[in-house]
Amino acid sequence: MVFVREFMIALSFISRIPVNMKGYQLDAGDIRKVPKYFSIVGYLIGSIYLSGATLSRLIPNVGGSLLVKVISIAAGFYLFDLFHFDGLLDMFDGFLNQSNAERRLEIMSKGNVGPFAVFYGTLYVIVFYQLFSLVPPYALLFSSVFGRLTMTLLILFSKPAKNKGLGALLYPTSKRNLVGILFTLPLIFLSYVGYVLSLLIAISVAIVVNSISERKIGGVTGDVIGGTCLIAQLFILLAFSIFD
Repeated sequence: MVFVREFMIALSFISRIPVNMKGYQLDAGDIRKVPKYFSIVGYLIGSIYLSGATLSRLIPNVGGSLLVKVISIAAGFYLFDLFHFDGLLDMFDGFLNQSNAERRLEIMSKGNVGPFAVFYGTLYVIVFYQLFSLVPPYALLFSSVFGRLTMTLLILFSKPAKNKGLGALLYPTSKRNLVGILFTLPLIFLSYVGYVLSLLIAISVAIVVNSISERKIGGVTGDVIGGTCLIAQLFILLAFSIFD
């Protein structure tokens, strides 16, 4: 089935889960079709976080609760978010560097961890852990799904900063990838207000990041696309901590 094939490509593209693509011939056109499935992948990582947060609340022992949270966050990052976290760190180092676009792209492509990445990356993890402990567990499902939808929206709004690289494979993208929004609709039944908030944040983050990235480096890269997922994730969790 085409759906299964394209979803498997999406899963292999934005996660560390081993996917057997033996027997499939892939081309650039296949890669450009998969952003619509990013939000579905979000349900997988969201389920890991939701399960961990729920279980941690059922354990009366503080040490046991802490251990469950650390394990679920570590598992979620290893399989999914660490890939995007690397992009976020490169964004911090590149965007906050006081130089021209070419130099920023060079810094981001090298992937070396600089002072901006160390400080703001650490701050991100601290805030994420705090929100993981504070928000209702289902909010982690919203943040994971809509965080990945934000990547899809960013790809639709933007242009590549480079002609080569992982991010460039997604361009030119098809407007049909907008169908990815439909895969988020089941979350309406969990919280209508949460759904509207998450969708608005996803759209806003995609627009703002695209604007900043275009000004800083002339477009977006794979690092920017991945980092945007985690930025949206954090803002969605913050919204749930305030309004839920």
